[in-house]
Amino acid sequence: MPWPGKILCALVGAISLASCGSNGSTGKVQIRYMAWGTPEQIKIEQSLCDKFNSENPGLEVKFFRVPANAYEFKAALMLASHTAPDVMRIDHYNFPQLQSKDYFLDLDPLIEADRSFHASDYFPWTLAEGTVGGKLYGLNTMSGGMVMYYNKTMFQSAGLADPNNLATRGQWTYGRFRLDAIAMTKFDSRGRPIRYGCDIPTFPFTALGIWAFGGDILSKDGKRCLLDQPAAIRAYRFYVDLRWKDRCAPTPSDSANGAFTFESGKVGMVFGWMGNSPIYNARVKGFDWDICPLPSGPFGNPSVVKGNQLVISKESPHPREAWQFIRFLTSPEVENILYVKNRRAFPTLKSVVASSAFMHPSSRPYNVRAFIEGVENSRPLPIDDRWQEWTRELSMREESL
Repeated sequence: MPWPGKILCALVGAISLASCGSNGSTGKVQIRYMAWGTPEQIKIEQSLCDKFNSENPGLEVKFFRVPANAYEFKAALMLASHTAPDVMRIDHYNFPQLQSKDYFLDLDPLIEADRSFHASDYFPWTLAEGTVGGKLYGLNTMSGGMVMYYNKTMFQSAGLADPNNLATRGQWTYGRFRLDAIAMTKFDSRGRPIRYGCDIPTFPFTALGIWAFGGDILSKDGKRCLLDQPAAIRAYRFYVDLRWKDRCAPTPSDSANGAFTFESGKVGMVFGWMGNSPIYNARVKGFDWDICPLPSGPFGNPSVVKGNQLVISKESPHPREAWQFIRFLTSPEVENILYVKNRRAFPTLKSVVASSAFMHPSSRPYNVRAFIEGVENSRPLPIDDRWQEWTRELSMREESL
């Protein structure tokens, strides 16, 4: 089908969705909510919508799911065509660009009328992400910092010290990370890889090493790329050497068929979000694993922090009811379901993190201090309204490394 035809079909689908967003025959105020996720994640979110509907008889949330690979395009098209759902979950990678087009409702008037909302209850970065020009346009959800997942069984079989023990002694460095990755890597008699000690991150998570080696991505004014500076080059050299010189990380061809993944037991260490935890809990069989802090470089071990934003369409006919639903999704009760029980992401509420249930989990990963450290030591990525444009170019260049 020609490209214009694809756009037309998508537009028809969007308009069809908009037409079923009326109050309907039930007499209830209908709120349309759009998000993405794995089947397991979608099942949980649907149950939350059902719970909200049962607790609010005069309201009805209709949950509209879009595949992750089509979500960015679908959201932009619906916002531009004035058919957007009342509430949408927007990845922060896309939030500044869409917000700059004046698609989202300023939430401050709703907050001022909501006496139960206290900004002090939230971690500062969660509100900062959704704030533009001093006004809040999105309430954070699915946030958190990067950590290291590691195969404890592989470490033990290689006779290596536990990374968490090394971290407490200040010895968990990128140099030690490299040596341990080399020690855990194995090849067969024909030189074919059996397992690798680590995987290396791709952009934007290469920022972890760039910052740790003293470099940066952009200048402070955002007008100049700094990836050609010595510190950034040292970080890239470190990553490239892991793959091609030390041969302790999968090559692109190794990774193409998905044979070398953390959950397969064939990769000893990977960088990841808190949201990887439920995936590994469901898929990992036959070995023990946990999380640890990121390795330290000459300039510490800064992490990346990022989330999504729950936004209200500026054209929503029911902003008060939409805000009520957003407040439900970010309530302590729901955060306990999403972030304590299911480990989907890092909580936005300080009280949830301080709870005994969060601090003393009954399932992996057990070292929740690493999650907290991953947030406390974090830096925001330089995400702006042209992020998608310039990072696509950078990602294509990284693929050749």
